[in-house]
Amino acid sequence: MGSGRFGFSRLESREGGLDLQIATIDGSAGCGKSSVARELAACCGGRMFSSGRVYRALTWLALETGVAFPDRDRVLSLLKEDPLEIVAGSDTFWVEVNGIDPGSVLYSTRVTGEIHHVSDDPEVRRTVLPLQRNLPVDRPVFAEGRDMGTVVFPDAPVKIFLTASVEERARRRQLEFRDSLGEEISVEEVRKKLVKRDTSDSEREVSPLKAAADAELIDTTTLTVEEVVSKIMERIPRAWNRGPTGSTS
Repeated sequence: MGSGRFGFSRLESREGGLDLQIATIDGSAGCGKSSVARELAACCGGRMFSSGRVYRALTWLALETGVAFPDRDRVLSLLKEDPLEIVAGSDTFWVEVNGIDPGSVLYSTRVTGEIHHVSDDPEVRRTVLPLQRNLPVDRPVFAEGRDMGTVVFPDAPVKIFLTASVEERARRRQLEFRDSLGEEISVEEVRKKLVKRDTSDSEREVSPLKAAADAELIDTTTLTVEEVVSKIMERIPRAWNRGPTGSTS
C-alpha cells in the first residue's frame, strides 16, 4: 500500500470531534509502548503512531543545523523553515523533514540526550499539537507517547498507561541501544538517564507525563509484549479489528 501525507486538522470525525478509533498508550521510556503499539496495529490492521518521532525529528534537525540549545526561537523557526510531515504507510506513521525520513538516527544517544530541550518546551508542544493530530481516519490508530490520552487525544475511547520498574526499563533500553543502534552504554548509565528523563517529563509545565483519569494501568515489568497486547486487546472494540492486513472483509 502506498504512503500518504496529511495536512492540518485531518483527524476530525463527521461529527466534528476526534475520530473514535484511537487507542492511546502512554508511559515512561522503556515501558514497552512502541513494541505494544506496533503489535496492536498489526493485530487489528491499524497504524502505529509514535508521537516521540515528532520531537526527535525536530531535535535531530536542530542538531544538524547547529542550533545551540536551549534556543527556543531558533527551534520554533525551524518548524517554519523546514516543515515536518507525518507520512502514513500501511501499518505505521513516520515523520519526514523536507521529504527525508531520518530513520534510526532519531533514536541515537545523541538525539536522546538533547530531546528534552525540545519536548519540554511549552511553546514547541503547543505548536506541534495540530501536527500530532494530523492523522487519517481510514483505520484504527494506536498512538504511543507521554500525553496521548491526556492532551493529544483526550476523547480516545481506549486509554492505556504502561509502567515498569526503572531497573527493567534500563535493561530494555540498554539492549535496544546495543542491538538496534550498535551503541554500547552501561545499564547503570541508561538507568541514570531514565531517572533524569522521568523527572523532566513529570515536572514540565505543559503536558506532563501522567495517566489519564480513565486509563487502564498495566505494569509490564514481568510481562512479555504478547501478554501486554493480550490484555489490551480485551478492551479493543470488535468493530476495530480489520484483521492483520487491514481488510474489512
